[in-house]
Amino acid sequence: MKKIILIVFLGLNLTMFAQDYPFLSTSTKKIKGKEYIDFLNDNLAKIDSIQKSTSYFLENGKPYTQKYADSIFKTKDGHVYTTRFYRDTITNHFTYVLYKRSKIEMREDNKSFNKYIKSDEKNRKNLKRSAIDDLVMVDIDGNQHDFESIGSKIIVLDFWFTTCAPCIKEMPEMNKLKEEFGTNNVAWFGVTYDNKEKVNRLLSKVQFDFMIVPNSQHLVDRFGIKFFPTTLIIDENRKIVYTGSFFKHNNRLEEIKTELTKLVKAKKYSVDAGPALQMENE
Repeated sequence: MKKIILIVFLGLNLTMFAQDYPFLSTSTKKIKGKEYIDFLNDNLAKIDSIQKSTSYFLENGKPYTQKYADSIFKTKDGHVYTTRFYRDTITNHFTYVLYKRSKIEMREDNKSFNKYIKSDEKNRKNLKRSAIDDLVMVDIDGNQHDFESIGSKIIVLDFWFTTCAPCIKEMPEMNKLKEEFGTNNVAWFGVTYDNKEKVNRLLSKVQFDFMIVPNSQHLVDRFGIKFFPTTLIIDENRKIVYTGSFFKHNNRLEEIKTELTKLVKAKKYSVDAGPALQMENE
């Protein structure tokens, strides 16, 4: 979990650094790690050659292996190190630089990260019990979903993206939740800011049984989602009753199950058994 948190944080703050290295070409610029991953996703036919040609350097210009980097991050001082990403704008050659942060940088990074977490927790607190006046989503097949079409069902909004390792890892468990509770009482939506093409590439390899809603940066912004995965649960009265917590990420699946169990039980839904038969008095 700590490793995931570190990766997420460093991805958010990569643009704060500004240092060039003499062993990089003059046409090289600093990028976020996500840009490298997106480039791989957009060039799947060439992914092997791209990854093999990617360079790995220490700050002194000496090359290093992934095995060496893994050994560094496993040490007690591993949190001091981070990876900077660079891309040659002409050749599209990518370079990793293993960078050791100073105490001042670490202090500033920690301060920024703590501020980011506090902002996230405040947003989750404000969301919980807030009423939703409208909700319109267009799924990957172009079908529109709103409160009228969803009816009185409980709504689960699972926010994710195609290169989010924790999101993908928990998809089988999310599928089990959907199978357990069914769709008579609960509407399941997987909301992502990624476009349809990226989503389809992932879904060709990974099964996610939710109704997928791509191109939804506006929903990410509307609900102020800062960490992924994040799941919101909206009850029949259109109030957000579950937001989860950054600090309880490992327990979120259990929390989601508990909340859904409570909502379904309180609603006392009846099982759909076909149309009712009306008896005529003779």
